Amino acid sequence: MKNSNAMILGSVLLGGILVFSLYGIGSSIASGNFEHRDDDDDSHYESRKHSSNRNYNPVTNKLYTEECGSCHMAYPPQLLPPESWGKMMDNLQDHFGESAEVDDETRINIGNFLVYSSTPQRGSYRKMLRNIGQRIPLRITQLPYFVHEHDEIPSRFIQGNDKVGSLSQCNACHRGAEKGSFDEDNIFIPGFGRWDD
Repeated sequence: MKNSNAMILGSVLLGGILVFSLYGIGSSIASGNFEHRDDDDDSHYESRKHSSNRNYNPVTNKLYTEECGSCHMAYPPQLLPPESWGKMMDNLQDHFGESAEVDDETRINIGNFLVYSSTPQRGSYRKMLRNIGQRIPLRITQLPYFVHEHDEIPSRFIQGNDKVGSLSQCNACHRGAEKGSFDEDNIFIPGFGRWDD
């Protein structure tokens, strides 16, 4: 019975992903905001200092911030593609080695919010998702753009820093992360000071 419910819920989430993805693509094409990106093109990694497009929609979904934000920062949904959130919400019993299980209604509501909010409609956050190809990444820290943006930070500033510990602790260094801002001008690494690459 449990497997049957899980399959039904998985199908509902997958259906939602497909509907919202097609809607987003159609809206982008209709509005003229559709851009072709070559996944092998690395030219987009050129330095773009003081770029205002490191900002994301602030998370305002109370259920998501209460449930997920009680253990870690409530990440802006746009940081992962809809398929990633769907897959993650289908496997909460093993959420990066921990159980994050919630009741079915809560899981469906949070899953729908994440899938809908992460569906690319327009906006510069799409650069976070470049070069992932057909993969369904589950860790923001493993996205090629994320890795590129953080590759010059010495590990002693992050892993060797008990006030940070991991690159997944965005709000430890990005002062505006909780509000969706990851602007380079507001990076302050605890114990080391302002970061400017």
